[in-house]
Amino acid sequence: MEWNALSGSLGSLVEGSAVVVSAFSGMIAARRKRMDFVGTFTVAAITAFGGGTLRDVLLERRPLFWVSHQEYLILIFGLALVFLYLPQLFQPLHPLAEKTFDLIDALGLGLFSVAGCAAALEAGMPIFIASLFGVITGVFGGILRDVMINQIPIVFRQTSLYATCSFVGSWVYLLTLPIEIPFADLGGILATILLRLGSIHYNLTLPLPPHLKPGVSEQEEERLG
Repeated sequence: MEWNALSGSLGSLVEGSAVVVSAFSGMIAARRKRMDFVGTFTVAAITAFGGGTLRDVLLERRPLFWVSHQEYLILIFGLALVFLYLPQLFQPLHPLAEKTFDLIDALGLGLFSVAGCAAALEAGMPIFIASLFGVITGVFGGILRDVMINQIPIVFRQTSLYATCSFVGSWVYLLTLPIEIPFADLGGILATILLRLGSIHYNLTLPLPPHLKPGVSEQEEERLG
């Protein structure tokens, strides 16, 4: 199999997996808010397509990836119907899904980060810009999901690393890409997932700037600028 053909087939597999995983995280989030089918389908679709849509708009890619692959939308529509109206099929997964929401979200973050980098490189973007497109593609769907369910987006909370995980995973992908494509995809996805789950388990965060540290008064904040 030629290099370009291998890259294209793996890219489609990664992006398709990212869509399904992210849609599932959106459905779980919608169920927590007791949404009906319209709400569940909307949140799932926005979670699955939000990051990739922003990526495609910025890269001026037309048609948008979910327009050129209508099967993604049809699949999410069907999954949302089954998720809501045939819950017995998902019953064994419900407790597991609730407990492993962070894992599902981390998997979607890793998959979309790699997909975003690959699309940016395909469009001729420089390597650093490609890493930022990885972050944009990885986090934006989750931001829209959390906004839709009236929560502060995970990426903006001072609880654990999120966008940083996507950034690191993007660079693992970019730096290992010259070796071989399958290893680069796998490396970037695993790096993102492991760092995300590790940051949750160990409560890892970026260092706080001085004015945000506990005990700093408003007067001290003004003095620090």
